[in-house]
Amino acid sequence: MHIGSARTALFNWLFARRHGGAFVLRIEDTDVRRSCAEHERAIITDLQWLGLHWDEGPDVGGAFAPYRQSERAARHTAVAEHLIATGKAYRCFCPPERLEELRTMQRASGLTPRYDRRCAVIPAEEAAARTAAGEPAAVRLRVPDHTDLAIEDLLRGEVVFPAGAVGDFIILRSSGGASYNFAAAVDDLDMAITHVIRGDDHLSNTARQQLVFAALGARPPRYAHHSMVLGSDGGKLSKRHGATAVGDYRDAGYLPAAVVNYLALLSWSHGGEEVFTVAALEREFVLEELSTSPAVFDQGKLDWLGHQHVMLLDEETHLELMRAWLPATTAAPAVAALAAALKPSISSYGQVPELAAPVLDAPTLSSLGELLASRRCEGVPLEEFLELRAAGPVWLQPPDARRLLGTYRQLAADRGLGARKALPPLRLLLTGHEHGPELHYVLAAIDRDEALRRVRCGLALLRDLAHADRSPTHDPGGLR
Repeated sequence: MHIGSARTALFNWLFARRHGGAFVLRIEDTDVRRSCAEHERAIITDLQWLGLHWDEGPDVGGAFAPYRQSERAARHTAVAEHLIATGKAYRCFCPPERLEELRTMQRASGLTPRYDRRCAVIPAEEAAARTAAGEPAAVRLRVPDHTDLAIEDLLRGEVVFPAGAVGDFIILRSSGGASYNFAAAVDDLDMAITHVIRGDDHLSNTARQQLVFAALGARPPRYAHHSMVLGSDGGKLSKRHGATAVGDYRDAGYLPAAVVNYLALLSWSHGGEEVFTVAALEREFVLEELSTSPAVFDQGKLDWLGHQHVMLLDEETHLELMRAWLPATTAAPAVAALAAALKPSISSYGQVPELAAPVLDAPTLSSLGELLASRRCEGVPLEEFLELRAAGPVWLQPPDARRLLGTYRQLAADRGLGARKALPPLRLLLTGHEHGPELHYVLAAIDRDEALRRVRCGLALLRDLAHADRSPTHDPGGLR
């Protein structure tokens, strides 16, 4: 599911919830080339992950089942036959080659391509006989061409299509399958759909669907056409702008509440507020407040909201998510310490493995050597740290780790060294990095034996570096 489609689903879901209506999931699979069970499963999975649960649909049923258009083919055919019988539609026997030639000629003349109604004058009896004889035929709707077509849009007001803008379009293909616009209109009518909220790229589809309703003498739903989502360069949001599928954000570890919050803010605002829970969106969302100006997808804003929603999580939920994203072998005390340490840095839980790696993975001697070579460690009580840590339990709780660091800092202070001199070398020996989570969380996330091993290896490397510094830089044989 594209992120833009998810935003459309969200607006429909919020509108239904606010007004006590039913949110309907209908699988519109009339295009057999683009439809498959895998795509349907992906749509359902993505909507469920976002928390946009439906009241009627292919998996939950409802009063107007079935909810897959491919399972409603007999109904679509029956309605098309009814329109033929009442003179509102007719059979078209034009082969694809003629239609393509007609479009090419019209474009060359600067005309909008539309069907020339060659088959509209074929007597009904002749058309029926040709069909009965097996001649392929599509079915076209007779579109009045003497009046403008007006759509009353809930966001844009009246949208007018001038007379003749829409030609006699196909409602039933020669293969027997219904076109999208025909199937959607018939199903909206049969399912008592009252409101349809979708992108403004559907305006031309709405015009055709409204014509189907008019031919059936029925009242169409109310329509609202929101703006499209654009990329940072002003083009239609696509893969060249980065992740565009809901599944990409799920796989990256974003919280669904954060994605829903961000999607709601694309074209909608509520005063100066930006951080909304789903429950708050249900209370506050007003359809008429949607802007009709295009919305620009801002990854930085999504990341900011992602962090806000991480900070809103209770500690138990946060801990469970951390556990899911850390290596399965990570000990429980380490998970707890890392959960506390990393929470202020997380926008999405997909960041966790990278953020935790310096703590969970011992530094390599090569990378550590380069960092230690540029830092003076004389007088730093690293040997004393070994004694302090060796005397403690296998795992330190963060408060105990903080107290141990306090003792270590006091030892350094007794030697005239401040925290800026004493703490960085210890961090380097433990993690191989100059920056990272607060040091007491690092100590709480590494067990005693591993912490001692890392510091001892670092001290041995420091001694090797010191010995190398005392060696002559040049000897008579030219050897270092």
